Amino acid sequence: MRKTLKSDGDLFTAALSQTTVSVWQPDENGMYTEVDRGIIEEYTQSSVRLSTITDEIAFYFRDDGTLFRAEV
Repeated sequence: MRKTLKSDGDLFTAALSQTTVSVWQPDENGMYTEVDRGIIEEYTQSSVRLSTITDEIAFYFRDDGTLFRAEV
């Protein structure tokens, strides 16, 4: 089951437990697709920084329709 991470508490718990988080963004038709996956390294009120599965660093904005989901 997947849980959408909405609050700072959700993001904090996922970061602390090193849970793999998937990143979902809407495409041109408004359908959500998975665009990335990784471990949360840092987050603010406006963005989330991930260490991705390809060992890269990626930044995503929290207020542009991006969803963060974790396996529960």
